[in-house]
Amino acid sequence: MYYMVNSSKGVSSVFLAKWVGVSQKTAWKICHAIREMMRPASQDSPMLSGIVELDEKYIGGKPRYQQGVIHKRGKATEKQAVFVAVQRHGPVCSALIQSDKACDINPVVKGFVQPSASLMTDHNKVYQYIGRQFASHCWVNHSEKEYARGDVHNNTAESFSSVLERAKLGVFHCLSKKHLQRYLHEIGFRWNNRMPIIKKSSTGKEKIIMKSLPVMDMLRSVLQNAHSRQLRRTKNVGFYVLNQCFA
Repeated sequence: MYYMVNSSKGVSSVFLAKWVGVSQKTAWKICHAIREMMRPASQDSPMLSGIVELDEKYIGGKPRYQQGVIHKRGKATEKQAVFVAVQRHGPVCSALIQSDKACDINPVVKGFVQPSASLMTDHNKVYQYIGRQFASHCWVNHSEKEYARGDVHNNTAESFSSVLERAKLGVFHCLSKKHLQRYLHEIGFRWNNRMPIIKKSSTGKEKIIMKSLPVMDMLRSVLQNAHSRQLRRTKNVGFYVLNQCFA
């Protein structure tokens, strides 16, 4: 638990096995057990309020080169879609979605965000429809190289997506659709266990820096969710959590 909460992007089961002195398979199970404890309880997850930024992210590797074959890019691929909602200078909520269509995104947004919130998104037409159900909605047009217009931007949500991408490339190398939600719990846990600190830049301008909470506070947050959560092996060397089964 100390290694996982004290890392910036996560710890692979291969290195954890070396440090702890167990097999890679045992370390892999330990990591998923800790991620299960990092999953926020429903009563401890208040809905996002204030300024909330929305974005979607696609997780998957680059297809192998095949002569004469042109692979689709972006939304046309079969990569797993991840929806991200971040309260500015606050917590993050993320979930797997079937597609970037309004019928898939709208229920998730309603479950994460209070109706009184002000949404900040990109120019995706889906958000134009969803934004009508909230107090206000502003957006930037990335296709025209517009990434911020004063306080209007969704750079915070994209920052979380970047952390997820760096964890995939630099630590885990592959995040399967089957276990991806649990990795989102881990990365979201570290994001949510931070506190804002105001610092002055070299020009004297104040800026907000997010700093991780002390390690002992993060460990308490992990352990308080341990009660009644179990992760056990299946006969085919997978594991299951309560009514969920992962081969």
